Amino acid sequence: MRRWADFEEAAPELAELGRARIERFGFVFLGTVRKDGGPRVSPVEAHLVAGHLAVATIPGSLKALDLNRDSRAFLHTPVLDAQRGAPGEFKLRARAIEARDQALRDAVADTFEREGGWRPLEDWRIWTMDVESAVFHAFDEAEKLHRMLVWTPERGLERSTRTYL
Repeated sequence: MRRWADFEEAAPELAELGRARIERFGFVFLGTVRKDGGPRVSPVEAHLVAGHLAVATIPGSLKALDLNRDSRAFLHTPVLDAQRGAPGEFKLRARAIEARDQALRDAVADTFEREGGWRPLEDWRIWTMDVESAVFHAFDEAEKLHRMLVWTPERGLERSTRTYL
């Protein structure tokens, strides 16, 4: 299992780019696998709590049912300027693990209440993300460069640059 804290230790520069965007926006787009195998993308509030990246879903919601059936998840932070890709794109491939520890569930609910102004109900599904890989894309429009930081546990952190347009 690779909690967010483990990812931060393994790739601090990349994790900081992700943390900054998650904390700035307070939500991510969560991709799940539908029952028919197709993708489902939903905006969900996301917070970093006690070394975990956590999201909450309504019990019985389609995304909760998706994660219960297939734990594969893909998270993507918002992009504000589509033409320039600002402030960069952070993407995370993960496995969603349902939080069963009551202390962690309480800490997540407290954070949602403090940061988001609402509290998940007791029967809501709280998920933490087991990080499998991450990437950050930055676009330099003036130089027509696309820079990437990519982390996988097998290869560690890699940097690449390519031209576009």
